[in-house]
Amino acid sequence: MGLFEVVVRVANPANPVFHKRTMLVDTGATHSALPASFLRELGVTPDDEREFALADREMRVYPVGELRFSVGDRERTAPVIFGDEGMFLLGATSLQSLDLVPDTTNHQLIAAPTLLVGIRGNPVFE
Repeated sequence: MGLFEVVVRVANPANPVFHKRTMLVDTGATHSALPASFLRELGVTPDDEREFALADREMRVYPVGELRFSVGDRERTAPVIFGDEGMFLLGATSLQSLDLVPDTTNHQLIAAPTLLVGIRGNPVFE
């Protein structure tokens, strides 16, 4: 898996004033994570708390909330982990909600082909 950084605009969904941050694209992470102190500065509040497995297999409990993400012309709300200082990870659920996939060869995010399956007449089911 190739890791790379992208500039992402983020905002509190209740107050969509966007702030640019450089984030590491981490498709191995389920959710995006930003420093808890930064999220609190934006006025984002946690609405849940969950246990997560870290890369070193350590289990840790982190608060979780919602954050508005914007990349290029795409904008969507997705879960965010109230992470440790210096933690700026763009995870899989944010990428999926934005319909973006990583192009690890060219170190960029590209539009994902979107599928809507289960519709009558869809050739996938014929």
